[in-house]
Amino acid sequence: MPTGRFSDRLSMEPCARPQGAKLRYLKGSRGLRQGKSLSKTTDAVELATLQEKIKNLEVNFQEAQHRIAVLHVVHEVAGSLTSELNLEPLLHKILVAAVDVMNASAGSLILLDELTDELVFAVIEGGGGENLKGVRMARDKGIAGWVATHRKPLIVDDVNKDNRYYQSIADSFDFKLTSLLCVPMISRNKLIGVLQVLQSKPDHYFGDLDQKLLTTFANQAAIAIENARLYESLKEERDRLVVVEDEIRKRLARDLHDGPTQLLASIIMSLNFTKELIKRAPEHALDEIDLNLSVSEKALKQLRTLLFDLRPVILETQGLIPALEVYAERLAETDKLNIVLTVEKEFERLSPKAEVAIFAVIQEAVNNAKKYAQASQIDLILQPDESQDTLTVLIKDNGLGFDVHKVKARYEERGSLGMINMQERSSAINGVFTIHSEVGQGTEVILTLPLRENLLSNSKDM
Repeated sequence: MPTGRFSDRLSMEPCARPQGAKLRYLKGSRGLRQGKSLSKTTDAVELATLQEKIKNLEVNFQEAQHRIAVLHVVHEVAGSLTSELNLEPLLHKILVAAVDVMNASAGSLILLDELTDELVFAVIEGGGGENLKGVRMARDKGIAGWVATHRKPLIVDDVNKDNRYYQSIADSFDFKLTSLLCVPMISRNKLIGVLQVLQSKPDHYFGDLDQKLLTTFANQAAIAIENARLYESLKEERDRLVVVEDEIRKRLARDLHDGPTQLLASIIMSLNFTKELIKRAPEHALDEIDLNLSVSEKALKQLRTLLFDLRPVILETQGLIPALEVYAERLAETDKLNIVLTVEKEFERLSPKAEVAIFAVIQEAVNNAKKYAQASQIDLILQPDESQDTLTVLIKDNGLGFDVHKVKARYEERGSLGMINMQERSSAINGVFTIHSEVGQGTEVILTLPLRENLLSNSKDM
């Protein structure tokens, strides 16, 4: 029986082991399926991450391509701007290019008027805001004023929530803004103005990339504007010199005609008369010859005065004070004009540039007094003040006087350049030029210049 029981146990164990083995196998296959499922999940996450990275790279690549394309356009436009030297067409080209490059709805180019310290709308593009052209506003007014004052670019996505928004200016545009980008135009650390573009398309806003691109473009545009201004300034100076030369020729012709020419004609007539007198009454010929000598001497003095006015050699050789003394003497002889020269205090000789400028201003003022004011006396006063580092030149006449504001208002119509010449001569030596006059009260022309910097000892002309 024990054997049988042992046999029974043997016959039972093989059946038990396969069952255990089967259980262990089933457990192993379930773990394998679970591992495969986890691996698939991990792969899916990695794939999604990789796809997101690819998408971001594609976006960055597209942005880079767009930026390169825009930079290429900016480079081409900037190159074309440098070839345009006429200011008005240049300003229009700049704004049209900016609106186009930024894909904006409208824009405006606003220049700084240095004389009045105001911002002036020079060009408007799109948005129906063309009536803004020429409108002025304070330098610190509005968003454009903030950009001009701080010299920093600015993006505003909701202008209605920005207290810098200049509503009266914005109302000139016939659309609702969604975004505004404004950048300063700076050349050689000098503010030229501001350039702003406007967006009205829904969900279209300017970003940092747009700001950088427009800033780069604005700086290029500022240089082009400065070059165009310099070109126009040179053209104006050339035209002014032509006009001045023509005016000098006319004045010289008039002075020769009214002075020496008339005297020479009189001398010729008198000589012809003297010839007849010698034949018929020779005892009176000597008196006629003496009269001719007197007229000839007067003609010679007038010619010398004209030559002195054209180029006072004594000014170059001896200086301003001796030249003014000779000038006063000649006018007393030829025009019977009493000129009183007063030098309140001695001072060092001035530079040639300063002496020529001062003499030219005095000449112009005296000529005006003779021609228009019917003055009988002119005071020339030089007042050096070393403590204030100034030299004041005063030309005062007792003539008819005039309304300064009315004369300035009609200056362009009259075509005279006398006041402009005096102003420019003064500016050339860093002087300040003013005129005081009233009808019936005579005229005072005042030139005040820095003394020390205009001394010959400090001059670069030495």
